[in-house]
Amino acid sequence: LLVPPGPESFRYFTRDSLAAIEKRSAEEKAKKPKQEHTDDDDENGPKPNSDLEAGKTLPFIYGDIPPGMVSEPLEDLDPYYINQKTFIVLNKGKAIFRFSATSALYILTPFNPIRKIAIKILVHS
Repeated sequence: LLVPPGPESFRYFTRDSLAAIEKRSAEEKAKKPKQEHTDDDDENGPKPNSDLEAGKTLPFIYGDIPPGMVSEPLEDLDPYYINQKTFIVLNKGKAIFRFSATSALYILTPFNPIRKIAIKILVHS
């Protein structure tokens, strides 16, 4: 499931990707026992990779971004977000932009042409 860092790590974010995230999330919720008190600030839990934070430059270990994948929605590279509805977009300068894959304004899915244009404008590519 987890691909080692490198150019082959980049995969387009598709409807199948979103369905897989939803399936993993549902499976995780089904496995997790119901707890009356949830502790959200668990110090021992998984943490996002600080090298893959939004706004930072993509680490060199990932290599060059394939030309057709610049400014396109890609599956998140950080294993922390594997069960969360997120995707990333990389610009020409390899800056990471992370977006929610939920519907914006309850109507604009991540695959809506208007939202795709807005994302391209935001990342300046």
